[in-house]
Amino acid sequence: MSSGTKVANQEQQARSATRPQRPAPPGPLKPTRARRRPALIALGLALVALSVLASLYVTTSQGATHQALAVNKEITRGTKVTAADITVVDLPNGPTLLESIPAEQLEQVADVKFAAADLKKGQLLTPDSVVTDLAPPSGQSIVGIALTPSQMPTSQLHAGDSVRVVETPATGGEPPVEAPFAIAATVIGVSGDAALGDQTVVDVQVASGNAAALAARAATGRVAIVIDAVGAG
Repeated sequence: MSSGTKVANQEQQARSATRPQRPAPPGPLKPTRARRRPALIALGLALVALSVLASLYVTTSQGATHQALAVNKEITRGTKVTAADITVVDLPNGPTLLESIPAEQLEQVADVKFAAADLKKGQLLTPDSVVTDLAPPSGQSIVGIALTPSQMPTSQLHAGDSVRVVETPATGGEPPVEAPFAIAATVIGVSGDAALGDQTVVDVQVASGNAAALAARAATGRVAIVIDAVGAG
């Protein structure tokens, strides 16, 4: 071997020694066995079961209804609620803020209870919309007044109207010089019984201190009713 060739080989070996060595490629990964977790499997099965039950509940509850009582015509406050005034309606099941009266309680309402407020056609009956007694509150009294058409307005009186019962002079007498005696009242009910002829009996609620004076004047037939406010009571 010539000296030139020997020198070339030595230089090639030196370059190979200084060149960085490439890392060996990684070997194939060993397959690992999946670990089973019984708790997670049980939880998944439980969630699936709950989903199925929820779907079943929604499906079966849709369209489910219950029957309740409603009004099929207008009823004024203080009027007794009859079976002819009530109808049965179907209401969807579900949460609601309105407490209706179940249809099963029809006999406990019809011809037994009175309207606690003016009721409109189609309105649901609730425990607060009917009452058993129409007794006046403490400090108030109810007085019945028989009136002819000339002693009351032609406008129909309704329960809740605010009125004044005014004393009138005798037939053919002179009108009073001073303001006539008058008592503020609230209409409770109106009855036009055929047995009374052309008279209408109007029940009014007044302060108990005025009840005796009003009853005494009403007995003379020399009173008239003036409407001050409709439905203000």
